Amino acid sequence: MNKSKSPVIIAVIGALVTMILIIVVINSNSSKKEGKKSSVSQKEASQSLEDCLKNIKVVNAEKVKGTVDYSDKGAANLPNIDTKYPLTVKGTGDVDIEIFSTSEKAGKNNNGWLNETAEEFNKQGQRLSNGKTVSISVRSIPSGASCDYITNNVYIPQAYTPSNELFGELASENGAKLKLEAESLVSNVAGIAISRSAASALNSKAGAVNFETIVDAVVSGDLQMGYTYPYTSATGLNFLVNALQHFDSSDMLSSNAIGKFQQLQKGIPFVCYTTDQMVNAMQSGTLQAGVVEYQAYTNSAVLKGGYDFIPFGYKHSNPLYSVGDLSADQQEALSVFLRYALSDGPQAHAREYGFDPDNSFSYNTTKLSGANIISAQRLWKEEKDSGTPTVALFIADVSGSMGGDPLARLKESLLEASKNIKPDNYVGLLSYSDNVTLELPISQFTLEQQSYFAGAVERMRTGGNTATYDALLVGVDLINKYKETVPDAKAMIFLLSDGQCNEGIDYKPAADIVDFYGIPIYTIGYNEDIDSLKDLSSINEAVYIDADSDDVVYELAALFNAQM
Repeated sequence: MNKSKSPVIIAVIGALVTMILIIVVINSNSSKKEGKKSSVSQKEASQSLEDCLKNIKVVNAEKVKGTVDYSDKGAANLPNIDTKYPLTVKGTGDVDIEIFSTSEKAGKNNNGWLNETAEEFNKQGQRLSNGKTVSISVRSIPSGASCDYITNNVYIPQAYTPSNELFGELASENGAKLKLEAESLVSNVAGIAISRSAASALNSKAGAVNFETIVDAVVSGDLQMGYTYPYTSATGLNFLVNALQHFDSSDMLSSNAIGKFQQLQKGIPFVCYTTDQMVNAMQSGTLQAGVVEYQAYTNSAVLKGGYDFIPFGYKHSNPLYSVGDLSADQQEALSVFLRYALSDGPQAHAREYGFDPDNSFSYNTTKLSGANIISAQRLWKEEKDSGTPTVALFIADVSGSMGGDPLARLKESLLEASKNIKPDNYVGLLSYSDNVTLELPISQFTLEQQSYFAGAVERMRTGGNTATYDALLVGVDLINKYKETVPDAKAMIFLLSDGQCNEGIDYKPAADIVDFYGIPIYTIGYNEDIDSLKDLSSINEAVYIDADSDDVVYELAALFNAQM
C-alpha cells in the first residue's frame, strides 16, 4: 500500500463510520417519536400464545362464597413507619423536633435540602432559653401518607411540611390539630411539562399555552397528558382542584364541572401512581405532557431539554405546620430551627437545588376548605374512568415460599384492597405454583362477585414452585377473551409474587406477548426486590411496587384505589 494514501483512507473510513452512527441515531430517535412498536406481529403473537397455552395445565376451582367485609381498617393497615419511612435525619438533642417532609426536600442529592439544613443546624448545638440543647429529626414521607398517619393518630410528629397548603387543609378537616408556623420554607411551583412540539401545535391553534388551554386541549382530544394520584400527590391534587375550578369557577362540583371532568379523563390514558411512571411515559411518547414541580423539572436534563414548563394553581411553598399540642420547649425549639432555615445561608442553598421558580406567576388564591378538597377527591374516585370500566385480573403466587405469614398477609391485602374496586369494573382471580388455578372467572364486581372473590381468596393454599409466566399468559388469554364482551373496557393485570420464576415458560416469550397485546402489568414484589417484575411493568407503562408483609395491605389498597 502507498503509505502516503493511508491517512486519506483512514479519514474516509472515519467519515463513513461517523455517517453510519449519525444515521443509526436519527433512525433510533425517529422510531422513538413514532411510538413503541411490538417486536412481533399479530399472527406471531397469537400463535406464540396458543403454543404456550397448550403446555400449561389450568385447574378450574369451584366457586365458593365468602364474607364481604365493609369495615374501614385504614388506621390498622398503615405500615410500621420506621420500616416504611425511616428517618433521614436523627436528632439527639434534649428537645428534638421531628418533621414530616416530602421527598423533594428530604430525599437525596438535589432533593436533600431539608436533610442538609437539619444536619447543619444539629451540628451547631443550639440551646433553648433554659439551656436545653435542640435538634431536628426529618422523616421523608409523601404528603398524603403523612396526612393518613396524623389524622388516624397512628404516629404524630411535632411538625409537618407538605408541598402545599391543600394537604394541610385536608388534614385539619380530618381532625388533625395543625398550626401554620410559616407559609413557606422554600419556594416552589406546580406546573405542566409539555413537549415543545405539542406546545407549538397548541399555541398555533389556541393562541397561548397555559393551564387553561392545555386542559381544554385534553378535553377536546387534541392532547394526551398524565397527572399523579391525587390522594397522595400534592401536585396531582393541585391539578385536580384547579381543573374542576376551570370547568366551573362558581361551583367546582356542579354537573357542568363533572361533565367536563369526564371528558378530561378520556384524554388521560392513566392517572400515574408515581411521578416516575409519568416521566417514563412522557419519555416513551405515550404522554405529551404531565404535571411536575418546578424544582424537579429544572433538575431533570430530559425534561428541561425537550419540554416547556407551564406553571399553574396553588403555591407549592412548602408551608410548615406544628402538629398537636407542643410543650413550651418544643414550641421554642421549632421557632429556633425555623429562624435558621429561613436565614440567608439555607435559603441560598435551596436556590442552588432549584427552589427558585419564576414568582411573577399569578397563583390561584381562591380559598378551598378541607371539605371541598375531600369532595373533589371523592368525585375523582367516582368519575376518573369517565364511564369506561376496567377488566382486571389478579394473579397471586401461592408457591411454597409463600407459606405461613406471607400468604396470610397476601390474603388480607387482596380482601382489604378489593374494597376500593368500583362495582362497574370486571374482576377475576388466578393463583399459581407449579400449575395455574382459575380461582374465580372474570365477571362484573357486583356484591355476588365480591362474595365469590372473598371465598376464592380465603381458600388459597401454598405449595410447589413458581410458574410465574405460565400464569401470566393464562391471564392475558382470559383478559383478551373477556374483552370481546366489553370491547371498550380498559384491561390490566395485577401480579403478586415473592420470587423469581423457576418453572414453566421463560421471560422473553412471555414479555413479547405482553408487549404485543399492550396490557399493563402492575407487579408487586412481595418481600423481595424482583428485577423481572420491574421489567414486566415497564413494558406497557405500569408500575412495580416493592412491598413486604408490613406494608403490602397499604400499598395494594392505594394501588387499587388509583387504578380501579
